[in-house]
Amino acid sequence: MIRNRARNHNDDREALELRAASINRGKWIYMIVREALNAGMSWDDVREAVRAAGVYKGYHDFPRTTDIKEFARGFATPELTKVNDGEIPVLTDDEFVWEVHYCPMVEGWTHFTDDEDFIAKLCDACMEIDRGTMDSYGWTLELGETIGKGDGKCTIRMKRKS
Repeated sequence: MIRNRARNHNDDREALELRAASINRGKWIYMIVREALNAGMSWDDVREAVRAAGVYKGYHDFPRTTDIKEFARGFATPELTKVNDGEIPVLTDDEFVWEVHYCPMVEGWTHFTDDEDFIAKLCDACMEIDRGTMDSYGWTLELGETIGKGDGKCTIRMKRKS
């Protein structure tokens, strides 16, 4: 069962507006991916396209740096932290762990389906955007728990390659 409830910032107008925009983005992604799969694309095709978008984001949306702490500041903005009930439980010179306790994208997907297997696959495919971003830095991304799989939170571990 998918557990996805915002715990914090539920009275914060900015957070609610940004969540609504992200829910809408989730709906668009659901519809685009569903149509692509129905037209014959594979999950691998979807993942490849999303990963390419992540590489682009890495080069254009975040600070180009070798310092993972500096990257973390550009990634985990105060706005994103509010939207996703996010936190940084680990931040070292070699590792940045981002935990998310609410995902508006998953909320958007649940407006269209209760197929938890599909939601888990869509969630993992969408994480290719962050995997692609890590590729652009030469770093790795390890995805642990996910809201889309029903874990109640997402744990995203970004690390320098050893």
